[in-house]
Amino acid sequence: MVYDYQFDKSKKEWIIWTNTVPVYNVDNRLGFGEIVVPTFDSIRMKYLKRILVMNKKHVLSPGPTGTGKTVNINELLTSELTEDYQSIPITFSAQTSAN
Repeated sequence: MVYDYQFDKSKKEWIIWTNTVPVYNVDNRLGFGEIVVPTFDSIRMKYLKRILVMNKKHVLSPGPTGTGKTVNINELLTSELTEDYQSIPITFSAQTSAN
């Protein structure tokens, strides 16, 4: 499918998403809960979110619990964007009410 690839303008060719990031190696010093393995979906979503944020667009990430939304957004904001971008995390949960 077309969603499985990114178009590289400089090479003028389609590249599979996993080939757009360096090969992932697990750091033995990390705890189990700290390991984040890049997948097609996470690479693709971080790419789109990066473009939106860098173009001053708001981003909303709805979806089921446990799919990596918070982890991927935190990774993008803390380590993949320049220092020009700062974040202030506000945590909501299923227990959060409108009040």
